[in-house]
Amino acid sequence: MLNDRIVAIVGGSTGIGRATAIACGAAGATVIVGARKVAQAQAVADEAGAAGAPATLALGVDVRTAASVDAFIAEGVTAFGRIDGAVNNAGVEGRMSAVHDASDDDYADIMDVNARGLFFAMRAEIQAMAAGGHGAIVNVGSVGSFTGLVGQGIYAASKHAVWALTRSAAVENAGRGIRINMIAPAGTETPMLDRVLQGNADAYHAAAAMHPIGRFGQPAESAAAIVWLLSDAASFVCGQSIGVDGGYSATLGFNPQAAVAG
Repeated sequence: MLNDRIVAIVGGSTGIGRATAIACGAAGATVIVGARKVAQAQAVADEAGAAGAPATLALGVDVRTAASVDAFIAEGVTAFGRIDGAVNNAGVEGRMSAVHDASDDDYADIMDVNARGLFFAMRAEIQAMAAGGHGAIVNVGSVGSFTGLVGQGIYAASKHAVWALTRSAAVENAGRGIRINMIAPAGTETPMLDRVLQGNADAYHAAAAMHPIGRFGQPAESAAAIVWLLSDAASFVCGQSIGVDGGYSATLGFNPQAAVAG
């Protein structure tokens, strides 16, 4: 599905990013894994290679710094000649807090990664792809891109920003052969979910029960949607959000497209 594609993954060392790197490798893509810790990125790159990636590259990247993101994309282009696809998964949940109890640092810590970092990544990726006249970008948003989240208002705001940047950049670049979309996962079994739930079994079961499908998602399920969006099978899909949420958003009677239009 992704044979002969070069795919760069920002935030590729854990969770959905790790699963995506492996899935892209299994789909035949050359995979560039970026993470703050190069050793972790290398471990995932090795997994992607074992899954079938013809070539891999592990690089350090810190999305809080534009120069680091620019260097990550530039090194990928230098190594393989181009970048055909990109996945932006870097994100932090921050400290659980009501909005009125949050500090300036709480706001900055989340927004610097989830919103500002996404802007840095998309800017570098779009510029690299424009040179070749084609590309596909998938941003990892959240059901929080469309809803309020108690105790995670700043996180929700950052994920609203992911959706807004996705749609705006999609419209700006569709005519240049670059498709940009987003997935919106609900609860997914990742290290981030573990940190949020803090080992509370009652909270785990209660939160899982909020999903009509009756469980949390697995990272590989989000990765499968991402691989599809990167592929030619999704060649007419642009500026969209794909809910990978076990029916969570349906329980809210929620239509992302209508909500944004309204």
